[in-house]
Amino acid sequence: MKKLLLLSVLLIFACSDEDNSNSSSIEGKWNLTSEKYNGVDSNLNSCSLQSYMLLSEDGNGLYYIYYTDFPNDPQIEPCGLDDTFNVSSTFITDNTFSMSWNYDADDIEEGTAEINNNTLTFSSLYDGDSYVTTFTKE
Repeated sequence: MKKLLLLSVLLIFACSDEDNSNSSSIEGKWNLTSEKYNGVDSNLNSCSLQSYMLLSEDGNGLYYIYYTDFPNDPQIEPCGLDDTFNVSSTFITDNTFSMSWNYDADDIEEGTAEINNNTLTFSSLYDGDSYVTTFTKE
């Protein structure tokens, strides 16, 4: 009976540790789901929603931005990869990271990324405006 109880306790802790590490892991593909600009929801079209971040275990990676000027008329301009830029992050605590989006050497957006289950929320101030960008892990 003691062996069964000990095995049950070990399984509970093993599963708990696994769940916690997966829920706060920054590694993976993060698909753009929403964005707020100065507290107002941005109207992201289906093309913009193809944007994503691909991050490695150390939190570094690339952000792929998809864009079109004519989302309702792909004959004029189809949706396509518009730009990529470097992303870097540093673990702070539990499920929180400092994060930088490096558009180029003189243009960096910095903020905090928080992971809650399969959702990453990046909050930043950039050029005097506040942004909250949300991603879902694939």
